[in-house]
Amino acid sequence: MVTRLEAGDPARIGRYRLLGQLGAGGMGRVLLGVGPDGRLVAIKQVHAHLVTERDFLPRFRREVQTSARVSGAYTAAVVDFDVDSESPWLASVFVPGVPLDRAVEQYGPLGSEQIRTLAVGLASALQSIHGAGLIHRDLKPGNVILAEDGPRVIDFGIARLVDERSDLTHTGSIIGSPAFMSPEQAQSEPLTPAGDVFSLGSVLVMASAGASPFAGNSMPHVLYKIVNTDPDLSALPPEIRELVVPCLNRDPAARPTPAQILDFLGSLPPQQQPWPLAVHRAIYEQSRELSALVSDPEATQIPGTDQSRVPEPPGADFDRRVGQFLVASQAAETQRRRRLLAGALAVVVILVGAVIGGVYAFGGSDGSASAGPNPLAGLNLTALRSLDMCAVMKDPLVPSLGQWTTSPASQQWGRCSGQAGGYEFDLDVQRTAAYRNSGRTVNGVPVLEPTGPVDGGCGRALTPATIDPQFGITLTVKSGKSADQRCVVADEALGRLVTDVEHGPRLADVRNSLAHHDPCALVDPDETKLSIGDKVRGTPNLLHSCDWVGTNTLTVAFEHTKPFASPAHPIHIDFGGGNVVDADGAELNGTVCVRRGVYRTVADDDVEAVTVQVTTPTAGIGTAQAGKCLTAQTTLNHILDDLPAVMR
Repeated sequence: MVTRLEAGDPARIGRYRLLGQLGAGGMGRVLLGVGPDGRLVAIKQVHAHLVTERDFLPRFRREVQTSARVSGAYTAAVVDFDVDSESPWLASVFVPGVPLDRAVEQYGPLGSEQIRTLAVGLASALQSIHGAGLIHRDLKPGNVILAEDGPRVIDFGIARLVDERSDLTHTGSIIGSPAFMSPEQAQSEPLTPAGDVFSLGSVLVMASAGASPFAGNSMPHVLYKIVNTDPDLSALPPEIRELVVPCLNRDPAARPTPAQILDFLGSLPPQQQPWPLAVHRAIYEQSRELSALVSDPEATQIPGTDQSRVPEPPGADFDRRVGQFLVASQAAETQRRRRLLAGALAVVVILVGAVIGGVYAFGGSDGSASAGPNPLAGLNLTALRSLDMCAVMKDPLVPSLGQWTTSPASQQWGRCSGQAGGYEFDLDVQRTAAYRNSGRTVNGVPVLEPTGPVDGGCGRALTPATIDPQFGITLTVKSGKSADQRCVVADEALGRLVTDVEHGPRLADVRNSLAHHDPCALVDPDETKLSIGDKVRGTPNLLHSCDWVGTNTLTVAFEHTKPFASPAHPIHIDFGGGNVVDADGAELNGTVCVRRGVYRTVADDDVEAVTVQVTTPTAGIGTAQAGKCLTAQTTLNHILDDLPAVMR
């Protein structure tokens, strides 16, 4: 399942330590990584040659940002990405599991109750995917993972926005796996979310009967059968046939929506083991091997696994229980739901124009009118760190106030200030714990307001991606005028701010800059185990700093600053084993020890620097207190060693 990394591969991507390679394809390769908190992720890294192709990066950015909006109990959650790195990548949560095609091949078809569990998961996943404005386009058994607590739908690699017409879908092209395509997909016709429902039906047939309902001896034969013949359902139990027949209707307008499928199936009873025992044994063995791999920092492959089989990387998201609320409430009403489904299929031909129109207008597949998607949803911490806030303020935020009287200027990444019309505008990317949801949106972006007064000003914040802890783009407007007038100006500025941030002006030379690196990712938990605490997780504090709070507190910060001189440390202390540190009297007798190092020199002889600070709860006396300085110095050295090499 996991193969060795290649010569010259990095030890890390973003904040994730790499463990091995899961697979490769035309778009890139998939790597297994582990985050600072021990969570496994599948990282899709784009081939370098694609980055130079015209229009590739804008398309990839749109796909990633849209995929990041997909959430639900049965989909692979995109948890991080960096589109602006030398080798763009995205990461989704990895959980142990068995691909459906391999499970059926090795352990046999699923039973009726297991098919019902599978169908609820697939329909819920499609509801989440379609709700974000996507069509999966390649729903097949290899893209369904049987995890310990239910199915997961993975791989949105060829998914595109519903209303986008990319060069992958022009007339004559076929995207997807032939045996599980819809008739319209097999004929290269325009696709709607109903195509995924047809694929869902085919997947359920394969899981129950062991073969596709349109199995043939060649791809042309398979495509002919999908377009022209009825599916082979002879091996299905009656209750499964009743479920899949509407899904496999060749008329997209006659197929049920995912919501109608969920209503038909009803609630699932509590289940400890939803799959056959042999599948759960395989999941257990995989989990055990993965645990061994994670605990061994030198390991790059799992012993005893079949290297000839490279399954698709499984993914999962965090809120498993949320999916249960997507299912209709009472199993006792199953018969009523069956009648409802039959009635819905009878009238859906009349309603299909409205349904498809809703898909294009609202990004959903069930005709429910909802607010448009957040245009800033793709701005995770990696993207926020790379924003040039003064470029965002290049044009006045409130045109009626005229041009800037004091041009926007910044002393720190993620911040910028300027003045116009007697008002001071301060932009900052910061944590929004001191803000509350106002219930309003601007161009689809939620607006936050401060929970308390803002000294001399009016504050607002825009919420981009959902992040833990949550960061936002804050705007503070100050002047000598009334508070109400300041807030009127702030609200007027928000609309232009959304547009300017959405277009994403990046810091100059950001790929080579320290600015876009994650300080939380560059400290190995093993390094902090003795001095800070075991399994202490780093938490972003400011945009470019991270805290580890345990027995002591470790803070790592990245900054753009003026050159600085390293202070003298006259006391030389040898802890043995090569652990040597220089300290001074203030450090030995105080609670704080700070070490700084230059990463690179930039324009105007400024520098990009790393600052490491270790704070103890109480001051001490003597060389024992030098331990905090040893931690600071060692951490700084490791961070500088792990960062990409540059001319310093």
